Amino acid sequence: MCRRRRTLDSHDLLTFNLAVSDAGISIFGYSRGIVELFHGLGNDDFWTCNVDGFLILLFGLISINTLTAISLLRYVKGCRPHQAHKVDKDFILVAILVIWISSIIWSGSPVLGWGSFIESRYGTCEIDWSLATSSTPYKFYVIGVFLSGFFIPVMIMIFCYVSIIRAVHDSHRSSHGGDVSHRQLMMEKDITRVSFVICTAFVLAWSPYAVISMWSACGYRLPALTTVVATLFAKSASFYNPLIYLGLSPKFRHELRALLCCLQHKKDLTLDSEQPIKTCGDSIRQSQDRRTENTMVTNSSSSYKMDMAAEASENGRI
Repeated sequence: MCRRRRTLDSHDLLTFNLAVSDAGISIFGYSRGIVELFHGLGNDDFWTCNVDGFLILLFGLISINTLTAISLLRYVKGCRPHQAHKVDKDFILVAILVIWISSIIWSGSPVLGWGSFIESRYGTCEIDWSLATSSTPYKFYVIGVFLSGFFIPVMIMIFCYVSIIRAVHDSHRSSHGGDVSHRQLMMEKDITRVSFVICTAFVLAWSPYAVISMWSACGYRLPALTTVVATLFAKSASFYNPLIYLGLSPKFRHELRALLCCLQHKKDLTLDSEQPIKTCGDSIRQSQDRRTENTMVTNSSSSYKMDMAAEASENGRI
């Protein structure tokens, strides 16, 4: 995308924002636990539990909201094509700005006192869901995070992709009077499969964590292993999101092949540049040697032709 930054469309901008958020989850997901395991963390270190919880929640919310924006964009282009011209780059940039601001507000509220982060047993920090039973403001915060970070995005994504599937199906039926060709059936099957994978992957990744979080918010205690598994499922979204949104794209595969060919070409140029560089004197001497060799070949050829002509003349006289 950096190589094609001048030709990116609105969907590419959202995909780039998704890649940034997934990279943030991958970098900060368990980094604090690894540093604490090998180096140790003191109370005066910068990487406190609030900083770790803020970063993890920030990039997680950005990823979820970006997925929701992608589903809305596909819905507009697939079901409201007469309004697709309104969703230009400026509109998407404003949407990305709103995503970042809202995510910063929700993830920064515990740092400012509305909500709280707690250190888990496996080295990372997360929202202290259990405080919802002891404080009304914390309860409102937990409910707000659950609605904006899981429930509403899931409902929007399900609505968008179901509407897209139905719109494609209805357009095929209306244009061909119910007679759907094999190619159209395969196209509809592919769209259905991709939409199902997107929704299913999102729900499978975040549902266990959301259910366990609400269960903890109601005052129930859960085994540590259950919490670890649910968190792993949620953070695994940073791994398979690129596979779904980029790996299934023919455009991305074409750009990837072009990038690999470009890297191979640069490698070949590097190997060629490592060869000894000829000096100007060497080039002049080689040029003179080639001219001398060409002159000798030309003279030899002329002598051979003269001998052949003399022999032919002598044979004619005979």
